[in-house]
Parts: sequence; C-alpha cells; structure tokens
Amino acid sequence: MNIHGYKNKVVVIDTSTKWVYIGILKEEDDTFFILQDVDAFDVSDTTLSKHEYVMMVKRDGLAPNRRRVAVLKSIVVSLTLLEDILTQ
Repeated sequence: MNIHGYKNKVVVIDTSTKWVYIGILKEEDDTFFILQDVDAFDVSDTTLSKHEYVMMVKRDGLAPNRRRVAVLKSIVVSLTLLEDILTQ
C-alpha cells in the first residue's frame, strides 16, 4: 500500500480487534503503521460501535490519549482519512 496521500494526515485505522485508532499517520514499515497524537479506543468499554465512535470524533474533534502508537499491519481491516468519513 502506498501511504503517500495519507502521511501526516489524521487517519482512522480499523482493526480486526475491538480497537480503532485515530491519529496522524507518520510512517510505516513492513510490520507497523506508526501514528502520532492518537485516540486509541476499545469498543468493549462502551455501547458505541466503532462507526458511531468515529462519527463522534469527526463531529467533536480528536482527543488523543496516546502520544505514539504502532499498529500491527496484520490486524488492519481499513485505513481511511478522517476527512473521508461520511456523516450522512
């Protein structure tokens, strides 16, 4: 995957786990996507779905709870720019 259009922008990384990551994509290697200023969110802690949570972040703004996160590529289901999330 070529991340050129995603680098240094706020992205949403959905995983095959209960976690979703929203943050600034800084780099990647063969194994990880590296995010900065990240909101790491575990949907098992709430009644919200991942989609509902992402919509809330798009509406209300990013509230990082991690400075830097390495997300294992093998668990990534999708990588989307936050600005490309549709609200309707």
